[in-house]
Amino acid sequence: MDSPSSRTRLRPEPGSFRPRATQRDVARKAGVTQATVSMALRNHPEVSAETCVRVQAVAAELGYMPDPFLSGLSAYRKQVKPARYHATLAWLSNDERGTGWKNAPAFVGYFEGASKRAAELGYQVEEHSLQKSGMNPARMERILLARNVSGLLLAPQPHPGARLEAFHFDSFSSVTFGYTLAAPQLHLVTLHQFRSMETVFRRLVAMGYRRPGLAIGIESDERADHNWSAAFWSEQRRLPEGDRVPPFTGQRIERKDFVKWFRRHRPDVVIAVWHSVHTWLVEEGVCVPEDAGVALLTVPDEGKLFSGIWENPHVIGAKAVEFLIDLIQRNERGVPEVPLCMLVAGTWVEGKTVRRQGGGHIINPSGTDAR
Repeated sequence: MDSPSSRTRLRPEPGSFRPRATQRDVARKAGVTQATVSMALRNHPEVSAETCVRVQAVAAELGYMPDPFLSGLSAYRKQVKPARYHATLAWLSNDERGTGWKNAPAFVGYFEGASKRAAELGYQVEEHSLQKSGMNPARMERILLARNVSGLLLAPQPHPGARLEAFHFDSFSSVTFGYTLAAPQLHLVTLHQFRSMETVFRRLVAMGYRRPGLAIGIESDERADHNWSAAFWSEQRRLPEGDRVPPFTGQRIERKDFVKWFRRHRPDVVIAVWHSVHTWLVEEGVCVPEDAGVALLTVPDEGKLFSGIWENPHVIGAKAVEFLIDLIQRNERGVPEVPLCMLVAGTWVEGKTVRRQGGGHIINPSGTDAR
């Protein structure tokens, strides 16, 4: 065995080890308290902009970086102990009477998921409406500030292309749902519609369907930033040309026009947003799924009846709240210079409105068709 004197001693070179700078070090050099450093590094509104800049400059000079292990421990402690109340968030709607969003199961899921996650993190969510009688943007701003609201969750707008430029967002951190708000452009959370259409199309082809047809209103596609139609065209081009059913589109999806399209082109499965197409087919004597299938891009019942995509609305709501609270804690308010999009994957549910067919196409990654 080697003697202690014969072993190579691994010692750091003089000056090669530099202790991690702490907030206490930053506070000492900046001439402020550690609490001030903690808030200044997060751009807390109770610390002046001048002090924030000075403290952050000292931190950069000392090479201060948050300890990832302590950050992880802090996050763990927040999870295991009951959250105390921090602040109020506003669910801000803009539809008629402020209750129209409650008619959409997915939007209700957003609200429920957001409220539940907010409570877990020590926040509460209040409903507010810009369309309430006697309300205007300036009055709403005053109400929200008086109630110490720090963050806004903007409900999906009643129509795509909505503009809320009269409302001043400077005092709030904000996150919206989907693409219906055209101006200002805020951070958003939404279903990954393009990927969802890909999933539906590929599932149907794998089940043996040969002629998938898309029935979608122009406004429904605009609400998804045209992701529905874009993904459909992208997938359909991989089918043999004779099996490419022209999409049925229109400002509104009317029964008479839909039935005419269905009778003319004979898709063996209809991909749609609204479940009314299922009702129309049944009323026309079409047996679903025996004669033709129906797959919805946003199923309303988590797959109890309809086949298609469950968009995980409670997850979307929860993620929107987490996104918003992160913005609040970093004191990022107003309209962002670079809006971020968080896309949440949908889940395919089998339901009862499609069934496995005989044969089918195998779509290669290259986009060519193989039998």
